[in-house]
Amino acid sequence: MKGNKVRYNFGKQGTFMIAYSALLVYFMTGLTVDALNVIVPGFAALKGWDADQLLSIATPASIIALILTSFWGVAIKKFGLKKSTTIALFASGVSIFLFAKSANILMYGIMETLMITFINCFSVIGGYAMIANWFPKKKGIVLGFTTMGMNLASATIPGLITFFSKIIDKNGNITHALMVFAVIFILVGIFNTIFIKVTPEEAGLLPDNEPLVDNIDVSKESIKDKAKGFSYWQVLKMPNIWKMGLAYGFAGMGTVGIMSQLIPYLVGNRGFNQSQAILTMSVAALIGILGSYLWGVIDQKWGTKLASQYFGIWYALGIAFLIAPFGKVTLYIGIFIIGIGIGGTGNFPPSMTTLCYGRAYFPIAFSVVNMIMGVIRSAAFVVLGVVRGATSSTEAAYIVFLVLSILSTVTISFVKDWNQETEEDSYRGTSLNP
Repeated sequence: MKGNKVRYNFGKQGTFMIAYSALLVYFMTGLTVDALNVIVPGFAALKGWDADQLLSIATPASIIALILTSFWGVAIKKFGLKKSTTIALFASGVSIFLFAKSANILMYGIMETLMITFINCFSVIGGYAMIANWFPKKKGIVLGFTTMGMNLASATIPGLITFFSKIIDKNGNITHALMVFAVIFILVGIFNTIFIKVTPEEAGLLPDNEPLVDNIDVSKESIKDKAKGFSYWQVLKMPNIWKMGLAYGFAGMGTVGIMSQLIPYLVGNRGFNQSQAILTMSVAALIGILGSYLWGVIDQKWGTKLASQYFGIWYALGIAFLIAPFGKVTLYIGIFIIGIGIGGTGNFPPSMTTLCYGRAYFPIAFSVVNMIMGVIRSAAFVVLGVVRGATSSTEAAYIVFLVLSILSTVTISFVKDWNQETEEDSYRGTSLNP
């Protein structure tokens, strides 16, 4: 087991980049997942559309968006990280504006798909690529701080959308809230263009805010040169990419499967009322903020691969306690363990991709990993439907997610964990191996 020292000397501009990347993933989780709790009933009430039909659109929209997002690494390679992130922010603003103006359900589905696509492009592709550039060695602890934005979104975005919807109409109008976020994304796009430095070299600094060994070229130009020969189709043929996608996809299925049905499970199976169940889920999300930090520390101290293996076992243990038939004590222990667990779901995929492919290759490599694991993660809803339909038991579906969490630990064991032999390999991404 590794015992690396966790270093926090990020520097002022490095700390700012961590906060900025956290803001980007805050928008991603909040607007593409948590906001649906308000957007779907809001559109149903405003347009007279069927809420169940609107909710069902989210799954194919998310899967299509993940596939489209996987090509954004190609855009980054062609236009550069800064310009492509700005484009995605502007496109997100436009797509949200048109989403708010949806005249029919077809337009609603198309614009939701584009909105999810471009939000993912500037956040999990663009934002994480910036983190890979700035902190190739400190990625574990840095991502621990960055992904806190995801948990914070779960606790605040639904309330913000409700508040924004009542700015003009006291009775609430979902289109007003969406317009506010459209404007916010345009403003952030302008801010990104003027102020953001996507690599520390652009700011006159060094990666990780640490001194380098002599004679290592980590210039922006050298990174671009290394990435030129790394194509999208080359990445798709790499077994290691698919192993990572499968491993983190299995882990994600457990997270999505449990959290998406936690409130109905607590109400229907454990005797909670609706308010108690909602409060319990909110507490789990807040615990996740602490979990993001703790998994970041574990990643940094023990290494990403070992931390990922422990994560799968940890989450399986949480599910076991959650469904154990021994009363409220084991239930609350399970909720605590799962709360800590959900804080780490966003940490490991970008961290492992950075470890394996370095800064230069990260955008294309992670865009494909993100697509694979995202599509697999979305299958959680199919598992829920099929298993519950066959057994009439939510616990049976949860047992499947428990097994998948353990399977994620097994699968990640087969990922080739390149410990780059030189500092240059780590910073420039030269550990390319299909």
